[in-house]
Amino acid sequence: MNVLLIQSYLGQNETEGAVLPLGLCFISSVLPEHNVQIFDPNISESPFPELEEKLKDFNPQVAGISLRNIDTTQRRNISYYYESLEPTIRMIKKVNPATKIMVGGAGFSMFAAKIMDRIPEIDFGVYLEGDESVPELLSKLDKPEGVKGIFIRQNGKTIFTGTRPFPDIDKLPVPRRDLIDIEKYNHPVYANIGIQTKRGCSLKCAYCSYPFLNGDKIRIRPVKKIADEIEYLINEFKIKRFMFTDSVFNIPKGHAEEICREIIKRRLRVEWSAWFDVKGFSEEILTLVLEAGCKNISFSPDAASNTSLAALGKSINEQDISRTIRLLKKAQGVRIEFNFFCTPPGQNFIGFLKTLALFLKVNLTFMGRGVANLGWIRIEPETGIYKLAVAEGIISQETELLPETEAELSGLFYSCPATKWYADPVFDFILGMQDKFKPTLKKLLGRNKGKQLSVVSDNYAG
Repeated sequence: MNVLLIQSYLGQNETEGAVLPLGLCFISSVLPEHNVQIFDPNISESPFPELEEKLKDFNPQVAGISLRNIDTTQRRNISYYYESLEPTIRMIKKVNPATKIMVGGAGFSMFAAKIMDRIPEIDFGVYLEGDESVPELLSKLDKPEGVKGIFIRQNGKTIFTGTRPFPDIDKLPVPRRDLIDIEKYNHPVYANIGIQTKRGCSLKCAYCSYPFLNGDKIRIRPVKKIADEIEYLINEFKIKRFMFTDSVFNIPKGHAEEICREIIKRRLRVEWSAWFDVKGFSEEILTLVLEAGCKNISFSPDAASNTSLAALGKSINEQDISRTIRLLKKAQGVRIEFNFFCTPPGQNFIGFLKTLALFLKVNLTFMGRGVANLGWIRIEPETGIYKLAVAEGIISQETELLPETEAELSGLFYSCPATKWYADPVFDFILGMQDKFKPTLKKLLGRNKGKQLSVVSDNYAG
């Protein structure tokens, strides 16, 4: 069977470059019995004309679309990626009316039933991880009701076939990257080629959808398989720069340390990026990751006061953040990133001042080799922030979290009611000035001093 896997179109040129569609590479690897091709419009100069040509030439029986992100989740840079989904589906049906369309991905799973109802041209919806449900579905297209973990159409209604357990990732094959032009993701500064070491997240951050999307139990891949995959990328594709796509790399701590030691043992000359948890970050892990080639260390403490950290469900405190900053002062040859929310829950005036002070402190401490980022929480379903936003009257239970238009997105960001009236305009002004002078600063400091590596975040909020 001809199967065309399509990455959802973001509808804009990303300044950091396109991110390799790792999810589609995983799905491709479990379809050895089918003739699979991958199309990513985000690396195309003419996305829809090229897609039309691909559809005519390949004539797929099934087209699968990965809707990875719904929007930018950035209040100051709103872009509604979801709006490109329906035009993509319409083009497929126009060119190849008989092609069956399945849609999956993290963005789809958060709004699966709603998207199925809105876009009747979708034949099948793949809910959560599709490594097992997709191959089974393709073998049972005539009787999909027996396949767990999918949405189907039955007598004009959308039907969910039932929950499927998360797959054992130890048994999954290495994701196929030979079906894409990997060189187009090999950015000179940003790490856009991903490697996954685990799935699931045991943290309970109030804004985050990862525990819903991948479960709250961590499923780790064997260290040998991970190192083999890195070695394969180096030898087969000459890749020397990548990112670990895990929500948090250093949980479990021992697993992360083993990966680093294996990289060092094999003498793999690579540069990589990862997100780290402040709580488990130590001088030992810092020394190890630097020796293993880490060039970008990112953190999401998200708040600057103990009150807000507790309200966000974080397992850290102010002292943990300060300790980590002190530890990183002596780290050379690596870029540092900290992410904070401007007006998190539980914030008061003192908390606002602490956020402002910590933002300035990080930027001054790591000037030229690091940055503190500020943003607002995008309210998403299946999160604690959604429940809190309803309780505080920011939104109602009837508020549509998947709006019809991009203009409606601006009302779907959380701001602490106690401080938003002064904190929001202050941080908006600061970020506006930062944007204004950013080109000048880059010229003065050099783009990350020309050598350090940046990570492209695939996180949903912050």
